[in-house]
Amino acid sequence: MTTDPKALLSLGSKLLDIDEARFRQVVDLLQQIGDHPEVQHTFSLIRPRLAEVRPKRRPTFKRLFCEPFEDLFQLPGGDRPAPMNKLDRSVVNALWPLVENQIGKERLRGVDAALGGAPGGAQQAEKARAFWSMAAAAVADIREQTETGRFADDLGLRLNPDRARTIEDIARILTIAQPVAELKAVLSPKPIQKLHKDHLDGIQAIGRQVARSRPEALKLFILLAAARLSDPSILLGSLWDMDLGQKSSDRAALFLDLSGTVVAQIEERSRGAASASGGTVDRMAAATLAVDLVASLEATRNAMEHSRNKDFDQRLKTIRNSVHDLVRSQVLDGAESEILTAVETLVPGTDTARMAQAENQARALRKCSTIADTLGLRGELKSVTQQATASLTGTARQSLADGVGDARTGYTAIRMIELIAGPAEANQIMDDILRGDRR
Repeated sequence: MTTDPKALLSLGSKLLDIDEARFRQVVDLLQQIGDHPEVQHTFSLIRPRLAEVRPKRRPTFKRLFCEPFEDLFQLPGGDRPAPMNKLDRSVVNALWPLVENQIGKERLRGVDAALGGAPGGAQQAEKARAFWSMAAAAVADIREQTETGRFADDLGLRLNPDRARTIEDIARILTIAQPVAELKAVLSPKPIQKLHKDHLDGIQAIGRQVARSRPEALKLFILLAAARLSDPSILLGSLWDMDLGQKSSDRAALFLDLSGTVVAQIEERSRGAASASGGTVDRMAAATLAVDLVASLEATRNAMEHSRNKDFDQRLKTIRNSVHDLVRSQVLDGAESEILTAVETLVPGTDTARMAQAENQARALRKCSTIADTLGLRGELKSVTQQATASLTGTARQSLADGVGDARTGYTAIRMIELIAGPAEANQIMDDILRGDRR
């Protein structure tokens, strides 16, 4: 592979497939070019791999600038839910040169130690706080000037006025950059799968500091905490009992506001699933998404017992119906015929992709058994599972007991039964076939 940094830019998404050692080398070479549009584009293409490998990145003021709000960036093509308050990277890319110019090179040199020294060192932490303070003031000033039309073209505000909200959010988050750094230490490593007492105590203690000093940034602080969880809705259930030092009316208002944000995020995910239903269906991906959405629904519904809101109840019911349709159309429909056809037409040593797809379908059926009751699909799933198992049993008996066709077809049928109904059922059917029993 070439080591010319500029030549690497032409490789684009191909960089996702190289081995880890070379990938780290490529990232280092790309950083040598500097902060140019071509480099930004290449980094955007390889960002999922960056999140996975996490190579050492050259410290820059821009990276330090993004540190407090980086959890609100959405990874392209990622499996995790999008942050509940997504920030557009392109806005940050347009904003940073203005911030850098506003602060000035001389003042930046004064906090240069924020980029060096031992990570977590006292001097580095102090300089980082000083930098974030300057950046917060710069962004607030830029935001104020946009109200008179200045920087509208630089920031793309004429074409997309919503960008003003992003800039305002960044300004507020920068004012609580130090509490956010402490929050990250409490909720590490991300994503957090389950909130334990130390997590909740940490969120509450740091949240109380934010509520006292920057109450206008408290919601963003909670959203940043949620962004470090595998499922942001799991924070909602604990939020009601969390003492953030607010008046009861303010606590209720915050809970209601965040409940709306959680519901909107689940709605967005369910709509995304519905729009992706055309074309080739990844049955297992659909089942995994359905299980995740049901978990979010249940956590949100339980949390909302505190604030019984009819609008939210109706929206959650609509989401449930959407997930119901997702499972029916992308997991149940055609399941039996797809699995049986793949097994019966198997040519040994070939059709591996087709067989993998059939196994995916079988696993998807099994996975959805955990949510069938919640979605009102228990009867339909049971019917599909029983029909598929019966058909596969007939195929296995023909091959293994009657000697019709290739024995591998029979063993493959038993394997499919194991994936659909579990090993106990598959073993029982296999024993019956070997004994010559016909059930």
